[in-house]
Amino acid sequence: MHDLAEIQRRFYELVTAGEGAIDPGLLGGSRRLDVYAEMYVARLVDVLADDYPKLRSVLGAEPFQTLVAAYLRARPPRSFTIRDAGEALAAYLETRDDLPPWAADLARLERARVEVFDGPDREPSTREDLARIPIEEFPDLAIELVPSSELVPIGWTVDDLWSAIEDDTTIEAPTECNRTVLVWRRDLGVLHRTLDGDEAELVPFLARRATMAALSERLVELEVVGPETRLVELLGRWLDGAALVCS
Repeated sequence: MHDLAEIQRRFYELVTAGEGAIDPGLLGGSRRLDVYAEMYVARLVDVLADDYPKLRSVLGAEPFQTLVAAYLRARPPRSFTIRDAGEALAAYLETRDDLPPWAADLARLERARVEVFDGPDREPSTREDLARIPIEEFPDLAIELVPSSELVPIGWTVDDLWSAIEDDTTIEAPTECNRTVLVWRRDLGVLHRTLDGDEAELVPFLARRATMAALSERLVELEVVGPETRLVELLGRWLDGAALVCS
């Protein structure tokens, strides 16, 4: 006799274990359990296809389905929400030497887009907001990224691959190149942009809030020509993209 919690635990283990893992002698109706297991995988394949559309596109529908099934067996979801089913996919891809070496980076970029879509809301600042701040207060002005944002370091040009698939242009295999991609939500849309070299040095400061004076000092340390002019340029870029909050 099994109690309810034990039955539920075993049912979950059997359904997530994959086809053929069910012992007919353990529970009656093993074929019916197989149906549940097949439906479980099929549903999550659909979910991850929505979350990782570019990865699915570049790998192909059938290889992607096979990949997801293997991923689910290796790392069964533990969260109560189906949204988190693919949260470990990028890490899993790093363990697979039979896949393109850039696949994990592409998955990381796509996962960040999922995360920021569901992130917290906060009204971004505008150029008009900044115009109302007295100039003498600018050095101490604190600025930070909107909360629905993520920085994604990548080692391959998967940002270019993502754009080529999105724009339906010629797709070229990613090459090795260290970059940082900023992903954020503007209204109901998710955007991402590859940061310039000096910009990539500054934006991590914005992730934890920084003053204008601190950002200017960092540009000086980086030996950027005309640091004040460059900071104003970057500030305008972030404001126009609705990626910044000033206080």
